[in-house]
Amino acid sequence: MTQRRQAPEARAQATSGRWAPWWIYLIVLLGTNYLRSYFLPGGSMPLAVTAAIAIGQAVVLFVIITAIWRATHRSAG
Repeated sequence: MTQRRQAPEARAQATSGRWAPWWIYLIVLLGTNYLRSYFLPGGSMPLAVTAAIAIGQAVVLFVIITAIWRATHRSAG
């Protein structure tokens, strides 16, 4: 059994409603990292704790951004 590959345009249309544009993720992640560094300076906690907070923050924000995007950009079909 062979499967036909979708054209890039078809793939883009199929996934365009699922994910927010990359720059939205970038702006939100950079902004929150800046705020986190203001409230929790780098030397205030061990590196492992700071890294865990940053990774957890990125995961949570990614999920929130994606959920908001999908809720506000549902296709009418």
